[in-house]
Amino acid sequence: MRSVVFVEKIELEFSGNIFAKALVLGDVDNDSLHELLVGSVDGDLWVYKGECTTPLAVASNLGMIVCTEIADVCNIKKNVAVVLCAEGLCYLFSVDSKAKDEQQAAKPEGAQEQSEKDAETEPAKPAKPTTLTPFHTQHLPANARVLLVADIDNDGKLELVIGYTDRVVQAYRWEEKQSTTEDSLTPGEGSFVLLQKWHLGGQVGSLSLSRHLDGAPKLVVSQPGCNYAELRCAWLVSGGEDYYATTPGGEENVYVTMHPITNRRARNKNVSTEIVAGLSKGEKEGGGETEPEPDRFAMCTLDGTLMLIEKDKSLWSLLVDHQLFALTKLDIMCDGWDEVVACAWDGQTYIIDHTQQSVRFHLKESVCAFTAGLYSTNGINTPCLVYATFHNKIYIFWNVQLPRIPSANLVNVASLNEELQQRLSELGVDTEAEKRELFRRLIYGGKREPAVS
Repeated sequence: MRSVVFVEKIELEFSGNIFAKALVLGDVDNDSLHELLVGSVDGDLWVYKGECTTPLAVASNLGMIVCTEIADVCNIKKNVAVVLCAEGLCYLFSVDSKAKDEQQAAKPEGAQEQSEKDAETEPAKPAKPTTLTPFHTQHLPANARVLLVADIDNDGKLELVIGYTDRVVQAYRWEEKQSTTEDSLTPGEGSFVLLQKWHLGGQVGSLSLSRHLDGAPKLVVSQPGCNYAELRCAWLVSGGEDYYATTPGGEENVYVTMHPITNRRARNKNVSTEIVAGLSKGEKEGGGETEPEPDRFAMCTLDGTLMLIEKDKSLWSLLVDHQLFALTKLDIMCDGWDEVVACAWDGQTYIIDHTQQSVRFHLKESVCAFTAGLYSTNGINTPCLVYATFHNKIYIFWNVQLPRIPSANLVNVASLNEELQQRLSELGVDTEAEKRELFRRLIYGGKREPAVS
């Protein structure tokens, strides 16, 4: 497995510790450019934007933040920041990137001219972060572990799904209170209403949304030992939207279907597992209608097992000597195919495609949280890797796009360049052996070896 090096990075400083699920990328201010949302165990929340090392917005005294997410959880066609604390407090924040512009425009004309003159004569100072205030706070059950915001019932609206440390998963839906004024872009008064509770046999690792062959959503949750469970919505089975289902002790839960994945390489059947579903497989050539293909998803375990699954069968399995605690997907080659990205506690990161071709990147620091996705730099969303370390540093490696993952032969790559081939022919370099000799001398130096008669 070859190693790659990424050098374009943004270094941020923070205080405290960060849970593995409290680091997320997304368009939190609804300007089509992605930002970074970070929550700490001390109750501090930061929103970072662009190349600026100063937070765009901050909040404090929230509690022990264990999960963060950026999504349109209120179904108002506007993303909000979702913050979940260990105590059970759920906060919703609305971040407006135009607030500072409006504040600047509200100043008197003379004050604006004076500030422009001061900006020309004095060095620029970092802007003061905006203080965020939650527009909604609600007490939910404590000891949350993971959260997912997705349309799990295919009704066009997003639901909030939370996994807890007591092997329970609960689904909520945001319901607005009746109001006389209609404003679809401004969050109104409302609350999360419990839809269903699922009881699982093993500890919840992570939540993800997969798809059936007919396109229907499939909510999956990882289980120990590189296994997963499928959670079905009881209100769809019963036909009622207000149906609430739970499983009394001792009875079989008909809404939970276990999917044991046979893997002889798994070293510990009780080890914690992460899952990510919905891996994109690009667009089919020729277009037109094609037969639906089964969804692919990846799983990794803390003891170093990494697998790609399709139809409950392992397409490939990889065993590494690192503790993999974070798993995500990222189209790092920008070709429509999602690669699997797994990170270990020691900073070792694996990037693997669907054919098991892989590269690795090593951050030489211990990592407490990791995510991958799109982040905006220079006004453009580019693939990036984000690491939060135990040394109060956050590294955003941006523009990590790779031209290819498999190893490439210099002679073969050069043969694809018509202009280069023409120049080599003019120099009398035609055979593969002559090309190898020329490239060797250009890279390592030395004199031309005499031809053997």
